[in-house]
Amino acid sequence: MATVYLHIGLPKTGTTAIQHFLWDNTPVLGKNGICYPDFDVRYPHVMFLRNAHFLIASCKKADDSDQLVTDENYTRFMDQIAELGTHYDRIFLSEEALWSAKRNQHAFWEKIRTDFEKRGLSLCIIVYLRRQDTFVQSLYRQKVKARLTDLPFNDFLSVSMKSYPLDYYSYLKRLADALGKENLIIRVYEKEQYHGKEHDLFSDFLDIFGLSVGDGFTIGQAALNLPLDNSKHELRRLLNKASDPRAGNTILTQSFRDIRSYAANGENGYGDVSFFRPGEQAAYLESFAESNSRVAREFLGREDGVLFRETADKILPEYQVDNDALLKDTILLYARSILHLEEECRALRQELQNVRSELRDVRENVVLYRLKRKLRHVSGSDEPNTDADTDADADTDADAEDIS
Repeated sequence: MATVYLHIGLPKTGTTAIQHFLWDNTPVLGKNGICYPDFDVRYPHVMFLRNAHFLIASCKKADDSDQLVTDENYTRFMDQIAELGTHYDRIFLSEEALWSAKRNQHAFWEKIRTDFEKRGLSLCIIVYLRRQDTFVQSLYRQKVKARLTDLPFNDFLSVSMKSYPLDYYSYLKRLADALGKENLIIRVYEKEQYHGKEHDLFSDFLDIFGLSVGDGFTIGQAALNLPLDNSKHELRRLLNKASDPRAGNTILTQSFRDIRSYAANGENGYGDVSFFRPGEQAAYLESFAESNSRVAREFLGREDGVLFRETADKILPEYQVDNDALLKDTILLYARSILHLEEECRALRQELQNVRSELRDVRENVVLYRLKRKLRHVSGSDEPNTDADTDADADTDADAEDIS
């Protein structure tokens, strides 16, 4: 029986890096009986490597009950996975948004487990856990950068993260009840706890499949998803209040990208800071202490009850905005926006000039046609018009009137 390995996050635990790494090494995976499929449907704003997104997009809660309904893509992709299971021992699917997707969780996991079993496939869930205090800060940076929030950190924490599943024990217990504890693969997103000779995220992930980087895998140059430095983070957050995240590649967006590229080529301010107020970070982590300890004992078999080895004892400077840097970035943003507007105006002026030239040519041709007709009429050289000629003349006259 083939096994589907479904990687469900958490976000901000290197999921994108893992997806790119495995995709780049598809031939090596194939030699080891692992398939990372690419389905033929693309979802807006979702990278194709998140190939389990159809489980979110195609399996939804019915309006009037707790029942789940699916669309044709769900069935079609499930059948395709079953077909792949006749050629591969293991099929890898990934979608970090599954961790926080809002739905009847128990019914959802029961359904996909049952649907896979009907097709002769077993299901394993891969989860990476990150310490909650560092997770929420990383997620906050990403949300600001992606133009998805304009809230200050403490408001983000109390509003946007209020219902986010950060009680890891409760979440994993629901998964275990629906799928079986033995079908959960839980890893910790900490360098000290990575498996494999290289002790990095890639070696740790390959270890799940009994593989190592030395089995022919190559690590390409990763496209680093660097956070915004402090002044640009604040500028982006303030701009988020005025811009529509659905607006796409606007002049403002392009201008902000420009000033970010200046920083990328020069000195960066990506120093470690804490968005928590002094003393609040330890208290926040402590609120999850019991949950984390139960995960360590019950799911990882650790008698000491320690889930995260890295401690929160390191005191980071509190996040502060450098007003001089913020002013500099604001001026640069304004300047780049004006330059982009000038470039667009120049292009529009050229386009308008071309249209005017074309209209002038049309008018001259129409006037010349009319003059020729009048000269033929005066000289008596007009031949009787056929019906087709009469219709054509009438159309030309009408066009000339419209233009003039």
